[in-house]
Amino acid sequence: MVHIKLWFKVLKRNLKPNYFLWILNGFNLPAPQKVKTRILQRNAFKNGNWVETGTYLGDTSKFLARKFPQVLITSLEPDLNLYLFNKSRLKRFKNVRLVNSTSENSLREIISRENATVNFWLDGHFSGDITYKGKVLSPIIEELDVIEHNISRLKVCVFIDDIRDFVGEQRTGYPDKNQLVDWAIRNNLDWHIEMDIFIAKSKA
Repeated sequence: MVHIKLWFKVLKRNLKPNYFLWILNGFNLPAPQKVKTRILQRNAFKNGNWVETGTYLGDTSKFLARKFPQVLITSLEPDLNLYLFNKSRLKRFKNVRLVNSTSENSLREIISRENATVNFWLDGHFSGDITYKGKVLSPIIEELDVIEHNISRLKVCVFIDDIRDFVGEQRTGYPDKNQLVDWAIRNNLDWHIEMDIFIAKSKA
């Protein structure tokens, strides 16, 4: 029954004319899923594995699995129902590995297995509906600390979604935008913002 409800969410999300409504509304944020995935595709290191925090309905994992069939996509989903749903939905993609865990508990171990180029899609925050809510709304600070601890041996492209929410409320887990800029500069990464996504990338 739970999986049926999730499939209805997928269908509703894909059938709703979000893209055209977005244009009619003057490109207001948030951008539709189609726009976000194209930003990922255009900016990513094409030969790099992917680590995603927050699988949700699996749309991004599915997109990445199709566009980058030669690399491994690892996605962390703490909510058990969403994890089991995506195990079924994404089972045909042999390059997708799902992990039923929070980034706080498992990101360090996952990154320790990487030794070359990695793209990170950091979207594991609570955003209502059935998304997972941990001790803070966003674990981004801890995620960036883990990446920084390993960055000297990796080539990275880090995507952080919903940059509009980064207003410096530490109790929610969202630092100020300037902290993200400082993090990128401290780690010698080029950075820019595209359509509500903060992108920090190793220099060529």
